[in-house]
Amino acid sequence: MSEIPSEPMRPGSLTLEQARKIVDAMVEYATTTKPGRSMAFAVVDECGVLMYLARMPQASLINRQMAEKKAWSAIAFKRDTRATGDLLAKMGLKAIDFCEPDRLTLIPGGNLIRTKEGFTVGAVGTSGRHYDEDEELALVGVKAYEQS
Repeated sequence: MSEIPSEPMRPGSLTLEQARKIVDAMVEYATTTKPGRSMAFAVVDECGVLMYLARMPQASLINRQMAEKKAWSAIAFKRDTRATGDLLAKMGLKAIDFCEPDRLTLIPGGNLIRTKEGFTVGAVGTSGRHYDEDEELALVGVKAYEQS
């Protein structure tokens, strides 16, 4: 009997402690670069399930929702939201063309978290600033994971 090939065994999952450190790094960077500018930060696991969410005082409900949507969207397409948006624009597609369009966003600020071996273990999402700044902050979270 032949074996069915499968994906290589993934070395570990994202832990709650790692998710907290990722968000802590993003919050610290956000409060250092633009104090008083409220944001929200989300970390999801490799299945898109919310693991950790932080909302700074005065951040809006939309910020909270968008942070989680950005992280979920990165997992859904297995690529950062900016890259997904660029790809779909080239193909003439929009978020509404896919299942669960109410959860999907193509706005930058959702970035994958990968192990050194290249396995996706989760994603971060940020919201509350211009999308380029949201993406910059998400990358701070990714870097925090890589350094842990």
